[in-house]
Amino acid sequence: MASVTGLADFNTPCTNSTELENISAVDVLMVAVKTYDLDEALASVAHINFSSVLSIQNRVQFNESLALFFGQPNTVGSSANFIGEGLANGDARFTVNGGFIIRELPDAVSDRVQELVSMLRDSGINSEAVPNIRSLQWSKFAAWAAGTPLAVFTRLETHKFFSDPDCALDFMRLLREIGKIAAEKNIPLVDSGPLPVGAIFSGSKEGALSVVQELGVHFATHAPNHPMSPLQDLERGRRLEFDETLGYAITEAKKLGVPVPTLELCYGLLCGINRNI
Repeated sequence: MASVTGLADFNTPCTNSTELENISAVDVLMVAVKTYDLDEALASVAHINFSSVLSIQNRVQFNESLALFFGQPNTVGSSANFIGEGLANGDARFTVNGGFIIRELPDAVSDRVQELVSMLRDSGINSEAVPNIRSLQWSKFAAWAAGTPLAVFTRLETHKFFSDPDCALDFMRLLREIGKIAAEKNIPLVDSGPLPVGAIFSGSKEGALSVVQELGVHFATHAPNHPMSPLQDLERGRRLEFDETLGYAITEAKKLGVPVPTLELCYGLLCGINRNI
């Protein structure tokens, strides 16, 4: 029995199965494993016929990974903007219901997408079909990847490093470096859920810093005890999720000729931390 508290309070039985060889067809696969576990997880269900496959991971290249395993027609573009915390007893604290955004790839709304949106809404999850799924995926990614080093290095709750002027400056620098990669791919960053990513990327330095610190006030009000998931992993001695996220961004930056010095510095430090967990 799993318990959820916060924005929603409920208990629900969860059925787990490790005998996947007897399953042949399922309507929807929702991938929620850590990025470094993706290939192994997908290989374990590659024999199953899924009508729709989507991901709530923190990286941006999962569309391609899912399409390789299950085919492009079965892959649905998605972006999940939720915030929560796994508790020591196995329960979860649900703090921000930013929404589950869905779109057919490359850009269409279908009956399938509308059915998924309705199903999610009926279960109490904010969901919407949108026209700019790649922008939302990259916007979420930019905010997550920029926040990861700050969460790990400072070991502070999210609102504290957003509110601190020096940390806010570093967050802005990291987000803007990632935003330049997206711009080279002709993917505009936009405000995403509770995260004003577009304003931080496009505004003046002073304006962007003000937006970041206002975000700190928002988190202090709505999720004052929230630590980002990389900090949760660090505190529990788990492997950090950054090769497939920050590492991917650096690889793409090199291909495109985009300088990302702050990102490279943070990535190197995260590598050192990860090797010693």
